[in-house]
Amino acid sequence: MKLLFSRVLLCILVASQIGVGQTSVEARQQRVEAGLLPPVLVKGAPGWTIQERMKHYKIPGVSVAVIKDFKVEWAKGYGVEDLDTNKPVSVGTLFQAGSISKPVAAMAALKKVEQGKISLDEDINNRLTSWKLPDNEFTAKRKVTLAHLLSHTAGLTVHGFPGYAVGEKIPTLPQILDGTQPANTAAVRVNMEPGTKFRYSGGGSTIAQLAVMDIEKKPYPQIAEENVLKQLSMTDSTYEQPLPDKIRRKAAAGYKPDGKVVPGKIHIYPEMAAAGLWTTPTDLAKFAIEVQLSLQGKSNKVLSKASVEKMVTPFISGSDVGLGFFSEKHGNATYFGHGGADEGFRADLLVHRDKGYGVVVMVNSDNGAIMDEIIRSVAREYQWEDYLPAPYEAISVDPAKLDSYAGRFLVNPDRVLTVTREGGKLYVQPTGDPRFELVPISEGTFIRMEQNIRYTFVRNASDQVEAIKLTAPQGEAQAKLISKETLVPYEMITAGMANEAIEAYKKIKAEQPNNNAVAEPRLNQLGYTLLAQNKLAEAIAIFRANVELYPTSSNVYDSLGEAYMLNGDKDLARVNYKKSLELDPQNRNAIDMLKKLGP
Repeated sequence: MKLLFSRVLLCILVASQIGVGQTSVEARQQRVEAGLLPPVLVKGAPGWTIQERMKHYKIPGVSVAVIKDFKVEWAKGYGVEDLDTNKPVSVGTLFQAGSISKPVAAMAALKKVEQGKISLDEDINNRLTSWKLPDNEFTAKRKVTLAHLLSHTAGLTVHGFPGYAVGEKIPTLPQILDGTQPANTAAVRVNMEPGTKFRYSGGGSTIAQLAVMDIEKKPYPQIAEENVLKQLSMTDSTYEQPLPDKIRRKAAAGYKPDGKVVPGKIHIYPEMAAAGLWTTPTDLAKFAIEVQLSLQGKSNKVLSKASVEKMVTPFISGSDVGLGFFSEKHGNATYFGHGGADEGFRADLLVHRDKGYGVVVMVNSDNGAIMDEIIRSVAREYQWEDYLPAPYEAISVDPAKLDSYAGRFLVNPDRVLTVTREGGKLYVQPTGDPRFELVPISEGTFIRMEQNIRYTFVRNASDQVEAIKLTAPQGEAQAKLISKETLVPYEMITAGMANEAIEAYKKIKAEQPNNNAVAEPRLNQLGYTLLAQNKLAEAIAIFRANVELYPTSSNVYDSLGEAYMLNGDKDLARVNYKKSLELDPQNRNAIDMLKKLGP
């Protein structure tokens, strides 16, 4: 009877321990879900729920896997993988990993190194048979190697790839690398001495893909499956492009920042090593855990410890990227990981180098800010070493004092901060951007929770506010007080003063040619922001200004043509697309649009 009683008691104790463990994990998960955090922390400020932020960012689906003690402690899907079907995201839903494809592909390439089929330091052209990287004055000094390709130090062009819409003709790898039709990106070429500087290049990853394929004489998805995915039990992962129908049924659809679906729902990426991996957070967590364990000398399912160390150790001085992963320091802690962005998808993987914890987040949206908010929530809940900044202590400020801060402050020739008080709070409305709250940390200094910037109000000898000092990690700037009547060019445009705005932009360009306010990409982005808001006249005015400032740019005419086409001005659209094509005969979009517009 005593023995029976002891066994029963033991079973009860074991069961209770299991229950406590399950409850603990479930409680941690729930706190993560309810505690999404901004970049700047304030004591006592409540976090957001994951559902609130998904709604805020118009994100249909999110998938998360949390790593603790070198294991996936929990994984969960949120929302839906496709708004048409309303099918819920599960832990088995596949997302596009974007550039997280690169470290997985790097592991496959390093496997070929360990097998003696290629050397890290030999001329990559020695192993390329279906295509050759053209030599020039830069490769005459030093040849491009596999190590250069994996560490983004090959001096190569082409940062990333937009992919191909469903139904578009898919180019071969040699066509992509030479920038010939139907490729939609420029030729991948060396224009900087290899091994001297870091410069991110998806083009380099594509050359590495082709080299491995030429060595193995097999399709790339098969190489990755045999050498990495199968070895790590990544059963919900594939580099197949396009996805076979049976796998496509398990994959999410991609969505734009405005919540609209990507045409055709996904893009196709023949640049598989650079951007073509379909996977889940759980599978990517298995990959990251293998790297963590290998660094500890506790696993070598694919690579030796020495090879894995190369993946996470910066390859050249001044860089933070190894042969596959980016490293980042937080105080005394070192983390490694990689982000990813494909059309309609974003992903992030981040783990501690030594301590066996981390997280993977994937979303089927171009809005990726929620991923950092989730990572910070996980970091707080699991007490990641030195990861989160110290929180600020907010104070209360007399409303009368807050009134003295109200006004318009000029940040640059085309950006104004309009400061107002509402109740006991201070708000800022930047030109063309959403309003945000300023949180006081002293009587005259405020912070913004969404960005790491301090706002300190500067007073003159008469104790009148005359400027705001803006302090960020990158440096300091001053925004001076201006009158209500003073308008910057963007405000002129929104007030219907398009011609005056264009003249104002031209004046800024003449006086301050390097000012970002009149940079071509910045003006183009403003135009597209207005297009997204259906403000066609204002968008056309911005694009017209960009054309006047940058008359030799094919892209600005292409954008103006698009705006005219959306406005129903087909003749003007045709004129601008033709001009774009004159400047860049390879502009695929202009060619396609002119076909649609007709003669």
